[in-house]
Amino acid sequence: MPAIEHGFSDRTLLLRKVAVEAGSLALSYFEKGSVSSWEKAPGHPVTEADLEVNRLVWDRLSEAYPDYGWLSEETALSRRTHLQKLIWCVDPIDGTRAFMAGQPYWCIALAVIEYGQAVAGVVHAPALGETYVAERGQGAWLNGERITVSTCNKEEGCRMIASKSMLNHPAWQVRWPDMELARPKPNATLLRMCWVASGQWDATLALWRKSDWDLAAGEVIVSEAGGIASTHLGEPFTFNRSEPAQRSLVAAGKALHPLLIERVKGVRLPDPNWTVRPYDKTEITEQKPMADMPDAKQLLHLVIGGELKDVRGVEFEDLSKIDFVGAFPNYRAAYDAWKDAAQRTVDNAEMRYFILHAHRLLDPETGSHHHV
Repeated sequence: MPAIEHGFSDRTLLLRKVAVEAGSLALSYFEKGSVSSWEKAPGHPVTEADLEVNRLVWDRLSEAYPDYGWLSEETALSRRTHLQKLIWCVDPIDGTRAFMAGQPYWCIALAVIEYGQAVAGVVHAPALGETYVAERGQGAWLNGERITVSTCNKEEGCRMIASKSMLNHPAWQVRWPDMELARPKPNATLLRMCWVASGQWDATLALWRKSDWDLAAGEVIVSEAGGIASTHLGEPFTFNRSEPAQRSLVAAGKALHPLLIERVKGVRLPDPNWTVRPYDKTEITEQKPMADMPDAKQLLHLVIGGELKDVRGVEFEDLSKIDFVGAFPNYRAAYDAWKDAAQRTVDNAEMRYFILHAHRLLDPETGSHHHV
């Protein structure tokens, strides 16, 4: 790709080199037709290839830049990562389900995050023969050719990558117009973002929590291609917060993006770094999450979940199907259980989990209230 060698920094060129090497390793597992796999958490598969790619990327990047922090889907968080101004953000294989099913819609994603902002990113999809590279101020590129988002400026007839069931949900007060939907819809969020960046599709929408490694490389690629990637409230992403995740994703060109935000901004989705009012628009500066606060004298916290009738409210579709996760003695323990449960619902926009804190208990015989 000689046309862009002089535009990118050595660090971005290293990202591209490592991503291609990691892609070759992953492809060797993919072409075998089977790979060892297990669930790291219910509903979250991981394969031997994920871990081997993670190890290779860590070895290459940490050797070249040993002072950088490290944030990866397959590596536990550390306080050192949160304290670093510069970190690597890695998704060894985005689209593990597709990888396991023998489908080509998976990729390796590497990004550099500086003071909470993605400044360089590479998404390499070896089974598709696609390598996307972007750096702030240097544009976005696919296989050495510069790319730009589409100029679509209306919802009707736009090419959308999103869940059909979500768009057709009866809770929408105003029905979505007819659009061309991606079929099949790739499981890999980063591929969806890259396809928007290249202009192949006009927009992608995910009204549920996405981890930083699902977004960081894609955000800089979309931005450098002339588009916008944000939460459904229009909030810019701030990465490497206490909880490395965002509440949602809307990515599109600059003409279409505000139209989509206007349509979906009323949907109530919690900020993963939420405080007392999780649905408020988050300021650029980080708010202190409740899970990081000292435990007060609060003795009963219940974690439950179920499908909602309306994603903007809290009325359950069927109370007989409520998932009771457990009862916990403090907020921190309940938060950890809620987080694990919520991560299993990434592809189901109506399935939500909540923490119930009992401020008082009612004695059924006497009617007395026992305050906690």
